[in-house]
Amino acid sequence: MGEAKLVRALNEDLAAEWGTVIRYTYQAGKCSGPVGEHLRAFFGKETREELGHAAFLTDVIVDLGGEPGVVPESFDKPTGLREMLELDLRLELAAAERYLQHAQLAAELNEVELQVKLEAMAADEAGHARELRRLLRGL
Repeated sequence: MGEAKLVRALNEDLAAEWGTVIRYTYQAGKCSGPVGEHLRAFFGKETREELGHAAFLTDVIVDLGGEPGVVPESFDKPTGLREMLELDLRLELAAAERYLQHAQLAAELNEVELQVKLEAMAADEAGHARELRRLLRGL
């Protein structure tokens, strides 16, 4: 039962990562001008990191005997740069919290490597949130 719960949790994370990859790609396409070019670079870097998270989650889900999800989490599509970044900040903070909760599930199943990796992914998401706060201050 515990592994099935963990697989469901990891599939939540995976759907969020797929959604973030699509959201950041979409948002990069909507950016223009001098600030937009800086944001395009930011979104490109973040997208690569999120793809790495998705690849790791996919492997772990399979290793645990689960079927990795391929449906991304849906997202809002604000039109303004500030609104996009505020949405991203909220979602990055939520992802960090979710990863910490799922790391606890991994710990309960003695999945030490997974626990540590999920904690590191939470730190990655918190770092993304910090970068987004900095970008928002500059707008």
